[in-house]
Amino acid sequence: MQFDLQNVSVHFDRIPALADITLHIPSGSLLLVTGPTGSGKTTFLRLLYADVLPTTGAVFISGQRTSALSRRRLVQLRRSMGIAFQDVRLLDELTVFDNILLMLLLRKVPMAEARRRTLDVLVRFGISYVREKFPSQCSMGERHIIGIARAVVHEPQCIIADEPTGNLDVDTTARIADELRKENQRGATVIVATHDPFFAAHFAAPQRVALYEGRLVSTDIPVAGP
Repeated sequence: MQFDLQNVSVHFDRIPALADITLHIPSGSLLLVTGPTGSGKTTFLRLLYADVLPTTGAVFISGQRTSALSRRRLVQLRRSMGIAFQDVRLLDELTVFDNILLMLLLRKVPMAEARRRTLDVLVRFGISYVREKFPSQCSMGERHIIGIARAVVHEPQCIIADEPTGNLDVDTTARIADELRKENQRGATVIVATHDPFFAAHFAAPQRVALYEGRLVSTDIPVAGP
């Protein structure tokens, strides 16, 4: 899954959040989006899964302009992504196991296979011990790990993660980085917003984009596609 941003600006109530960004993110990329708090990282990610539409300019997901997508097509595209939100967004009325299981059931995975894959991902991320707990019974760090496990369980074409290592210790941060590397090696496009240099150091040669006050201030990937 590839992304193209063409002269994109985003305003919220006339307040600029992003300004004149042009960027090509090839399929299979591992991209780190860096910048201080308030630089526009979250807005940038929201553009990529069409939770926000550009005020001016255009965003394309694998050649499809987001502002022209029907709701049905947008749902289909999002189901081919895995999104780990900064505020996690778990369903409080479901157990941890069922929060993750639901991602597979929505994609028509048979129940037996969905249960197996849910348990496998809980073991992979070292959180099988919380599987019968509800989100309110988990620490914030545990909830972040659950959110990442939920994002990858269905082997999506693209993984978008917003500050995935908030509230995590160094060993767990290393585990998360390792799992995201594996997802990228599987062929997924992986795009992560982070301001954690320890997390970023776990990637040997990632592509990087730096934002500052809503502007693209540096990048080592082409600003436009071929």
